[in-house]
Amino acid sequence: MIRRLPPPELLIEAPFLPDDFPRRLLRFKETLDVSWDVLATCIGADPRQVWRWREGTKPSGDSLYALFLLADRQPGGVRLLLGEDGDRGRHPVIWLPADRAAPGEQAGEDTRWR
Repeated sequence: MIRRLPPPELLIEAPFLPDDFPRRLLRFKETLDVSWDVLATCIGADPRQVWRWREGTKPSGDSLYALFLLADRQPGGVRLLLGEDGDRGRHPVIWLPADRAAPGEQAGEDTRWR
């Protein structure tokens, strides 16, 4: 079976999270104006696990996914966790259009980053 290689712009180099992720996580928590325990509860993680993230352990699995779902609800939240420019300066960003427009918006208009 012959498999085609993906276009180079779609390949993501490791590591995925920036080295200063603990600092970014702190800024994200401060933006939400919640305690560490509340942040852990919001994403369904054990507070001790969130503490380990603060100490430099890289998050993964369901908790990481939940963290980014929460960040996506906050204007600029994902950018705050991944990088000011959205791409951490190394990888291109692929922007997908919104599936549905919110009331009062036109279809295809993505307003999450305003």
